[in-house]
Parts: sequence; C-alpha cells; structure tokens
Amino acid sequence: MAPAMATKRLREELIKLKIEPPPGIIAEPDESNILKWFYVIRGPSDTPYEGGIYIGKLIFPSEYPMKAPSIHVLTPSGRFAINTQICMSMSNFHPESWNPMWSVATIIQGVQSFMASDEMTTGGLKASNSDRKKLAKFSTGYNQKNYPKLFDGDIEASLEEAAEVCQKAEEENAKSTSDSTGKTSSSTRRSRRTPRKAGTTEQENSEEDADKDSNGGSTVNEQKSTLSRRERRLAKMAPVSEKEKPDQKKEKIDNSNGSGDEMNNREHTSTSVTTKDISPAEIEKRRKRNAQKRAKQKAKKSASSVPEDSV
Repeated sequence: MAPAMATKRLREELIKLKIEPPPGIIAEPDESNILKWFYVIRGPSDTPYEGGIYIGKLIFPSEYPMKAPSIHVLTPSGRFAINTQICMSMSNFHPESWNPMWSVATIIQGVQSFMASDEMTTGGLKASNSDRKKLAKFSTGYNQKNYPKLFDGDIEASLEEAAEVCQKAEEENAKSTSDSTGKTSSSTRRSRRTPRKAGTTEQENSEEDADKDSNGGSTVNEQKSTLSRRERRLAKMAPVSEKEKPDQKKEKIDNSNGSGDEMNNREHTSTSVTTKDISPAEIEKRRKRNAQKRAKQKAKKSASSVPEDSV
C-alpha cells in the first residue's frame, strides 16, 4: 500500500490533470497501484516524431514527492529504448537535481521536450530521421496491439477530449484575467475622484467632475486655494472687465507711510496709471522702488533732526 503522503499528492495531481491537461499530454494511474502511471505524448511538431503517439510509464517511489520517479517509454520511437529507464534530470538517475515542486505534468512535458533534442543519454537511441518517421507512422497501430486497454481502449479519443478541456480552460483563464483587469482599472478611476460633499446634487457632482477633467484633475476652488497671497492681491488689482474704459478705472499705487512729501507726490502721480496699461508685475516692481526711496528719505530726516550737542 502506498504511503499517505505520496497517495494524497498523486490524487491531487490527477485531479489537476483532468481539469487543466497540458497540450498533447494525457496520463492516468494504474487501477491497482497509484504509484504506477501511464502517460501518452504526441510527437513534438517540426521533428521526425510529429504525428506519432507514444506511450510511457512512470514508477514513483514511496517517498514521492521527496524523491524522483523512474521514467520509461513503451512505444518504439528511434529516440528511446522501449521499457528502459531514461536518464534525465527529472528521473531517479539524478536525485541531487530533483525538485519536490515538480509534478506528473512537469515530468511528462520534460520527456516531450527531451525527445526533440539529440542529446544522448542512458536509455537513448541513435536512428535516422527516416526510420523515426516510419516508427511515428506505425505508432498508433503498435499501441492498439500491445496496450489495448489503456485510456478506455481509445487513446486518440482521450487526447482529443483532453485538447478540448485544455482549450476551454485557457479561454476561461483569459476571460477571468480580462475581467479582473477591467475591475482593477475601474476601481482605480473611482479612487482618483474626490469624495462627494454631503448635500450636493448629482448635477453638481457631475459639474465638479467636468471641472476636474478640464483643469487636469483639480477643481476651480482647489486651484484658487493654491494661489499665494501675493498672487491674489495682484489678481484683485487687475482690471475687472475688458469693457471698462481706462479713464473710468484708474488706481494710484498705494503710499504706505502717507508722508505727503512733495517728491512722493510727484512719484505717486507719475505712477498713477490704469491697471490695464501696467501689468501686476510692473506695479509690484514700482511699489518696491517707491518704498526704498521713502525709507532713504526717512533716514535723511532722522539724521538732520539730531541735535548738534548729541553729536
């Protein structure tokens, strides 16, 4: 009787093979011994084995999956000796390279790939391509004669059924991947929107979204809040409307100290122009220049008012 660990693992792999069979591969355990498996592979495309159907056998140790199985090919191919252990990295010939994560499907796919190579190893054969093509042609008849009960006595039908299951599984996986991608994109777009304010109508929310789209993802109020104090002050000094005439909207640059000095008045008068003719940046530049002049004038007055005794 097979150990519990090996039995459990092999049963799980059998279920997976039935649900998602690899392309061109079928496998099933012996009815009386789950450690003994039979498999079938189609000859690799663009090789002398193309069109051939090859039966093989896997013998698993009781320590599986901690130890590797022995691998055999039962159908003549000109590539492997029949019913002889094959030396592969996945076989018991190389226990040091065995990986417990490998499965029945992985091993059989490895045999299929190794068959297409020309690497000579224990259990391998040398033959001409013409001989291998002939053996591929007669492989179906050989299998029916020598292994008539395997896979319900119809290996070809079993392969076709497995191919249909494989195609259906691939379509379902592609569909689920597409659906999950669409849901992720939708949730990402929703997360980028700001939370709705309480008491707002659907029309107001739609208008807010439209403002965001037209302003690169931020609302008008959000853009206003990012303006500095200086930018807001300059914006207030800008003309209210293009329709207003220059002589109706004239502003004098603010004199912060209100000294009434004649020089300041002249400067103040000379800089009194319409805000339409002078940009906010120029207004700010003149204001700073006037402030510097006023500061110098104050310093001169203070110096002249100091009593001579104190000097």
